[in-house]
Amino acid sequence: MPIYCDESGGVGRGVMTLAALSIEPGAAETVLNRFREVTGLQSELKGSRIDLAERALLFEILKPTDWSATIGIAISALAPEQGTDRGDHDIAIYAALLEDVIGAVLPASGSCASVVIDDGRYGPETLALIRNDIAKVIGPCGSAQLELSHRLPGLQIADVIANTFFNRALVTERQARMAAIVAPFLESGKIRLRLLSRHAKSDDQNGE
Repeated sequence: MPIYCDESGGVGRGVMTLAALSIEPGAAETVLNRFREVTGLQSELKGSRIDLAERALLFEILKPTDWSATIGIAISALAPEQGTDRGDHDIAIYAALLEDVIGAVLPASGSCASVVIDDGRYGPETLALIRNDIAKVIGPCGSAQLELSHRLPGLQIADVIANTFFNRALVTERQARMAAIVAPFLESGKIRLRLLSRHAKSDDQNGE
């Protein structure tokens, strides 16, 4: 089962999240097509562009599908050390989240995992280095590739999941609603959380 990875937030926002979604391509396409039928969405599905009702609908459509997700969250790790370039630090946090989350997902996925990473955040050279690092984590039996999210339903769904947990972590008027939407999936173990510390170590958590 492929693992689709997408992120939300960043150093400038105070929180970065990364979702690793395990779902079959056909199942992801079915979920996205159903969402489009109900909402009339024509463009790419993006977590930053949908309202709370649409977000809740997507999770409701996902509920009976065979899928799981691991979410990496970086909060305390976001403050760069003195003299560190903010852009470089953002990349370092992203790479640490990706490596940690993929490392956590691999035991359940077997040794021949196929990881698909969103190609939209950084430049091609940076992403190529990150892909190579993930390839080393996966090992010779698996694969790591970069894809633009508009081409793959799995990446679009991963984007919504990552964005939901980004908004769940922010103290805003929407925080409680975001938490309520994902609470059943945290309680059931369908979604697992990993909190990245300042030193890029993480704690595996189910829920709060």
